[in-house]
Amino acid sequence: MTEAAAVPPSAAAPLPAAPDDAARGQRERRRLLRFLLRLGHLLLATGSPVRLVETTLQRVAATHRIAQFNVLALPTVLFVSFAEEDDKTQMEFTVEQGLALRFDQIEATFELTRDAERAPLDPTEGLRRINAILAMPPRYRWQWDLAGHVLATIGIALVLRPSIDLVGVTALFGLLVGGLRLMSRQRGVLSTLLPMLSAFVVVLVALLGARHGLMETSPTYVLVAALLTFLPGGVLATATVDLAYGDVVSGATRFVSGLLQLVFLMLGMLAATSMVGLPPEQLLVPPANDALRTWAPWLAALLFGVGHWLHYSATRRALLWMLVVLLIAQIGQLTGNALFGGYMSGFVAAVLITPASYMIQYRLGGPPSMVTFLPALWILVPGSLGLIGMTELAGSNRSAGLENFVTTLFSVVAIGLGTVVGTALYNLLFDPVFERAGNMANLMLRYLRLRR
Repeated sequence: MTEAAAVPPSAAAPLPAAPDDAARGQRERRRLLRFLLRLGHLLLATGSPVRLVETTLQRVAATHRIAQFNVLALPTVLFVSFAEEDDKTQMEFTVEQGLALRFDQIEATFELTRDAERAPLDPTEGLRRINAILAMPPRYRWQWDLAGHVLATIGIALVLRPSIDLVGVTALFGLLVGGLRLMSRQRGVLSTLLPMLSAFVVVLVALLGARHGLMETSPTYVLVAALLTFLPGGVLATATVDLAYGDVVSGATRFVSGLLQLVFLMLGMLAATSMVGLPPEQLLVPPANDALRTWAPWLAALLFGVGHWLHYSATRRALLWMLVVLLIAQIGQLTGNALFGGYMSGFVAAVLITPASYMIQYRLGGPPSMVTFLPALWILVPGSLGLIGMTELAGSNRSAGLENFVTTLFSVVAIGLGTVVGTALYNLLFDPVFERAGNMANLMLRYLRLRR
């Protein structure tokens, strides 16, 4: 018998990939998907419209070379579909509720997003940075947090009623509500009930003070200013943006959530007014002409900006940019009111502040747009008008309350549409920040195919 010829190693057939290598690659892929899902939930917690969240995740996935990546974002749920290396389409979704970020955490989130968009980021490192963002302590001590809430309360009071006689009593109520917010942090059910509890305490104290002659100013303006941080103006305006871009589920969810926040506040007010009672003519007292000051709106913007900077723990570099956008909002609101009337003043202001906030983020290297945009949006006071309507409904002035509440809905829609127009202007002139990243119908069809 002849011996078989030895096959040289160079001529041998290529060996298949080791099972360990394939398993390791699969784990890396799943870890990357986990990073994208958690990053998406962080972006949703910043209050960004879902269209922007989808676009951002799509860009990050493209940087990490994920083929056929689609994403569907809802306020608390993320759906993603992606193709594995063997062309098998996978679909995943995650749910995360109750996540709220301070301004410094929002800035850190967008910094992480920018790094992940520029170059592939190791998923393990990305997940570590996400955990670090969620564990970040506030930048300022609780005393400064409380002082910031007081300053923001005074600022919104001067927007509602430009009169110096509001400052002292408003500061007292801002201190009261700020203390309640500090005590209720991370306390579960108490945090959920805080809007109703705060409304009850503030209205009860304000009405008792007005009944016994201890408060010369209108209690309505004071309590609205004190409950500033619970007003859902930003949520309602963002909901309008979602609806305008065709994201009906997200827009409707956020809109209902904002209205429910107003209902919680109204329940607290109703409980207090039923205990004290006060004639409606004593609730909403018009200011005297000699008490008005032309400088009040500009002082209000300054106090409001510094207050939010402290209360929401923004970084030092963010303060100047926040004040700039707040001044633009005030100029736009005053200009719109002079040209078109009250209904369109918020629209004009939103058209101006939206591209300004994007310009600061993408062109000038400033903080994320949500950090500068949200305070400017809140100072337009759509939520405050709604709360005044709720206050009148809590009293006996039902017709005035309903009229004021309907006015608020028109104002919120106008501000939301102004945001859409401002975003379109920025997309046209500079960068397309809003693009459709995923498609609900395609996602559902792929899901049904997988089920089969």
